[in-house]
Amino acid sequence: MNEVLSYFQIGANTFALTVAGWIYLAYIKNLNSTVKLKDEQVKTVEKNIQFWKDKVSELERRSPEHVEKILSERIKIREDEIVRLSEDKNIHKHEIDLKNQELLRLKSEVEKTKDLKRTFDALDFFIEEDDELFSKDAEYEIEELGFVAVDSGQLMITDPCYIDSQWKDDDLEILRLYKDVENSNVIQYGKDFNHYDDVINGYDQSANQLLASGRIEALEVDYTDRITFSYAGASYATLSNKGYGSMPFELGHEGAGIAVRTVLGDGMYPVYAEKYDGKMVRIYFNLL
Repeated sequence: MNEVLSYFQIGANTFALTVAGWIYLAYIKNLNSTVKLKDEQVKTVEKNIQFWKDKVSELERRSPEHVEKILSERIKIREDEIVRLSEDKNIHKHEIDLKNQELLRLKSEVEKTKDLKRTFDALDFFIEEDDELFSKDAEYEIEELGFVAVDSGQLMITDPCYIDSQWKDDDLEILRLYKDVENSNVIQYGKDFNHYDDVINGYDQSANQLLASGRIEALEVDYTDRITFSYAGASYATLSNKGYGSMPFELGHEGAGIAVRTVLGDGMYPVYAEKYDGKMVRIYFNLL
């Protein structure tokens, strides 16, 4: 009888252990499923984070601020190199000169990039997420377009279609006025004297001698009210103290053209284009 009870007890214990094992296995499987689910959720969150990081990075690369940041970092590197090389100027003089030239070029590109950003801001320009105006790897570059010949010491920017419809043939009349610093008398070229080496009545000296001694000085003539869309108007604009002027349409509103004085006078002046992602975003020309 005792043996039967003993076997029965063993069987009951075995059954209890088996049931406990099943329960444990089910618990482990449930834990594994939970862990896998959490892992999938974590991966999904990481993918979303990476997706938005890529979007942010892509938008940043499209903006002029990104170009400015890259150029600023390059400038910092070049400045550090120049400081290091300056410690031994004799050995590294040529290398320092090259670095200084590159530094000036980079700073110039930074200013152009800032100006490009200001243009975007002025036009209320905004790059949408799906806007493909510039690619995410857009590069900034400068290209020489050609040369403009100058024979009057000035350049004009206009739309060619306005030349036939708006251009005038006004006469150019340049006034050369001089003031006597002692008595404030005004002397006019072409009226009081015709040549600068002619003796002026009442002075017993020529205009050149009076200018050299400081007795007379040139007066600035305001030609603002004479600026028209003509060669004479362009000349009046560039002869002003500012050195440039806006040329109006026949009805009087601005926009027909801009005239600007060159620094070195006549010559051949190169015209450059600034490109962003291969697209021409601005043109400019040096005045010297």
